[in-house]
Amino acid sequence: MNSAETNLTRYLELENLLNGFFAVFDYCYSKCIKSELEKSQGRPVAACCRDKYYCLYDLPHPAFERLREEREKRYGKPQDQDRQNAVSPCEYHDPFTGCRLGTHKSPICLAFFCRKAIDYLRTEFGDYTYDYLGFNYALEWVLTGDLSEPQYREFRDSIIQMVQKVTKTLPENQFAKQVS
Repeated sequence: MNSAETNLTRYLELENLLNGFFAVFDYCYSKCIKSELEKSQGRPVAACCRDKYYCLYDLPHPAFERLREEREKRYGKPQDQDRQNAVSPCEYHDPFTGCRLGTHKSPICLAFFCRKAIDYLRTEFGDYTYDYLGFNYALEWVLTGDLSEPQYREFRDSIIQMVQKVTKTLPENQFAKQVS
């Protein structure tokens, strides 16, 4: 496997870990999108997705091009997305559930956590390690190969520890509900 493929594989591994964290933490949908839908009486909402962030922040680098190619292979090109009830400029945004992409998200989209979510993570779970810009840069560096092997392992381990910390705090039945 060449280094570009290794970098993409590592990036996708971290994305999987972060998706697991977001599923267990469950702030974005249950505390934000769901609430916004209730306030709007079921009309579509943009929540935090207010721009084509993947276009604005992806680096002009072959690794980002490779990620985009794989994304489009799996989910289709941006212009081919169903845009009914569009409230966000992002073609991959679903106005009722949020991001349509299960994988192959841009680092900025994968890492983003609003201030309220970060505060909730701190107050409810006592975790002060999440820094969305730091996570964004680390994810970019994994993708481009600019994060050393020890730094990569340390970042991966920090995500695993974050998941474990949140999981330990949840009541057992709530955790089972989150992962099913």
